[in-house]
Amino acid sequence: MAEQLETEVKFALEEGGELPPLDGLVRAGAVHEYLQRAVYYDTLDLLLARHAITLRRRTGGSDDGWHLKLPEGGSARREVHADLDEAPGHRRVPGELVDAVATALGDAWPAGAEGALVPVSFLTTRRLETQLLADDGSVAALLSDDRVTALPAGLSMREAEVELVDGDESLLEVIEERFAEHDVVRSDSPSKLLWSLGDRPERAEAGEGPGGSAPAAVVVHQYLRLQAATLLGCADDLRADAEDAVHKARVAVRRLRSALRTFRRLFHRDVTDALRDELSWFADVLSVPRDAEVMRAHLASRLEALPDELVRGRVVERVRRAVDARHDAGHAALVETLDSQRYLRLVDALLDVLGDTPWRGRAHREARDVLPKLISKAARRAVRERDAAREAEGGQRLHLLHEYRKRAKAVRYAHEAVAPAFGDDAAVAAEAWEEVTDALGLVQDSVVAAQWLADFAAAADTVGESGSSYLSVGS
Repeated sequence: MAEQLETEVKFALEEGGELPPLDGLVRAGAVHEYLQRAVYYDTLDLLLARHAITLRRRTGGSDDGWHLKLPEGGSARREVHADLDEAPGHRRVPGELVDAVATALGDAWPAGAEGALVPVSFLTTRRLETQLLADDGSVAALLSDDRVTALPAGLSMREAEVELVDGDESLLEVIEERFAEHDVVRSDSPSKLLWSLGDRPERAEAGEGPGGSAPAAVVVHQYLRLQAATLLGCADDLRADAEDAVHKARVAVRRLRSALRTFRRLFHRDVTDALRDELSWFADVLSVPRDAEVMRAHLASRLEALPDELVRGRVVERVRRAVDARHDAGHAALVETLDSQRYLRLVDALLDVLGDTPWRGRAHREARDVLPKLISKAARRAVRERDAAREAEGGQRLHLLHEYRKRAKAVRYAHEAVAPAFGDDAAVAAEAWEEVTDALGLVQDSVVAAQWLADFAAAADTVGESGSSYLSVGS
C-alpha cells in the first residue's frame, strides 16, 4: 500500500468542443489513449460520498489498482493505493483500505451491513492523456480529456482533468485562466462519482429512495446492493452463530435470487443465471442450521403442549439433543463453507454483478414503465400455483402449496424492492403477500416437523424405545 498527495482541477467540456490551446504555457509531450473501467464502492447510505471520500477499483490506465482518496483541503487529496492482487478477491476491498476508511470516518463508521462496502457505480472512461512538460523536459502535469459513461444511472459526460506531477499549483492557476478565456470553467461536481450519483447521497441520508421516474436499473441495483451488504455484513455473526444471523443471511440470499429471476429481462442471463445457481448452493448450506433453529422453536412449543401421559421415556431430552446435533453439524459445515474457495468465488461473482451489472433491454427506461409489468408476471405465476394446489390432494397438494409459497415470496420481495421508488402502494402489497407466505410457512413447518419426528421415532425404535411419543408431538 502506498500514499501520495494528489492535486488536480477538473473542467466541464461540451461533447463536441475543443480543448483550449496551452501554447506559451507548457509544451505537450507524449499522448496516450486508455479505456478505463472503474468500480466505486460505498456503504448503503453512501457515507463515503457524503464525506468527500472516494474508493474505487480501476483498470485500463497507467495506474491500475485500488485508489482511496481522502480530502486534504483545497484542490489536494491524499490518495492511498493498493495493488489489485492485495484484495482478498478481485472485487473485495483490501483490508488496509477498509481500515483507512474506518480511521478517516472515526465514530461515524458503522458496523455490520451498514458498514459493508459494496459497488455503487460503474464508470467507463475513454481517456486521451497528454503529458505537459516543464522547461527541463520533466512531466509537470497530465492533461486528460475524458468521455465518461456511468451505470446504473445511464449517464454520460465529457470532462477535462489537469493533475500535477512535478509542477506546482501556479501551473494550475495559469491553465485555469487560459481555459476561462475560452469559456471552459471548472466542473461543478467534485468527482466523477458524485456526478454519477446525482442526488442519491442526500436521498440516502434522508432515508429516501429513488422516484418512479428513475431508471429501472437504479431501483433494482439499490435493492441488490442492500441484500449483498446484508449477506456480506453478517459473515462474522455467521461464524459466531449469533442469534438470527443465519436467518438474515438466508433471507438475503433468497431476495437476491428472487430479484435476479423476477427482473431477469433486465439482465444478460448468461451472467446472472450462473450467479443464481451459486446462490442456490449457498442457500442449501444455510438451510441446515436454519431449519434446525426453526424446528427447535416449533417442536419446543409442541412438546410443552403435549399431555404428560403421552410423554414416555426421555422424549423431550432426546428431541432437543437431536435438533441441537443437527444444528451444530449444519453450523460447522457453514463455517467450513465460508472458508472455501467456492464461497469466495461466489462473493466475487456477486460483486462482479453489482460492479459491472450486465444490463440489457429496458433497464434504463423509467422504473414505473418497466418494473410493474415484471411484478405482475410474477404475481400471475403465483396465482397459477395457488389454483393448481386447490385442485390437488394429499402429498401433491402439499408440494404445490410449497411451490405457491415460493412464488408468493417472489412477489412479496419484488414489491419490497420497488417500495422505495413507488411508495405506500408497493409497501401495502408487500405486506399482503407477506401474510400469505407466513400462513403457508406454518403449513411447511408442520410438514418438516412431521418428517423430523418420524426420523426420531424410527431411531428410538432401533434402541428398544417407544417411538409413539415422537409421533404424538406431530399429531
